[in-house]
Amino acid sequence: METTVIDSTIARMLLYRFLGQAFSYPETAFADILLKDGMWDELRDADDVLGRGAEQTIAEMKIFVSQYSGNTQKLLTDLQIEYTYLFINAVPRVPAPPYESVYSGRGLLMGEPVSRVLHLYREAGLTMRENYDALPDHIGAELEFMFYLVQQETKAKQTDERETADTWREKQSHFLSEHLLQWSSPFMARVTQNARMPFYRLLAELSGAFFNTEQKLIGLEESKV
Repeated sequence: METTVIDSTIARMLLYRFLGQAFSYPETAFADILLKDGMWDELRDADDVLGRGAEQTIAEMKIFVSQYSGNTQKLLTDLQIEYTYLFINAVPRVPAPPYESVYSGRGLLMGEPVSRVLHLYREAGLTMRENYDALPDHIGAELEFMFYLVQQETKAKQTDERETADTWREKQSHFLSEHLLQWSSPFMARVTQNARMPFYRLLAELSGAFFNTEQKLIGLEESKV
């Protein structure tokens, strides 16, 4: 099979897109994507380019998902049940709240991080979708924002706008250091400790490996993960 050659910026964009989808509430379209070999090939290629060493994790995720081959609805149902337990509603408490405010905003939802990330979204030219039913500091929203920032850097590079590309890179560095890397480690630890099915445990493992290389690629002096 021929491997598509991608650069590190596109590899990062692919990973942020996948992680943003994976940490959002599972929908049919995402379950369909998981059952396609092409998606796992993309993740493997991105891992090779970035040198994260997460090939085994990706392989285990693919093996787990392949057990549902031909049964998208069963995969979707199991993911939704686990997602609800981990991130939305469980007794006596939610094991892994997916909001930055819980970890860096005095433990309260709708804390200061919400207004700060909203400001950065708007500054980058984005607004929250009207039908978006989570808070702005949800892990899925922050990952989607990083995907957008890397995507804009990629577009600027393709049109030879070096200064513009550098600006988008600076925005990535700021958002990672001031937000995503400030709370991703304790969040992923909770996911790992409480996941009842392999998918989300492996997803947390993949995310941790990716964020460690992000710290190096963006040029942050000290990792927060």
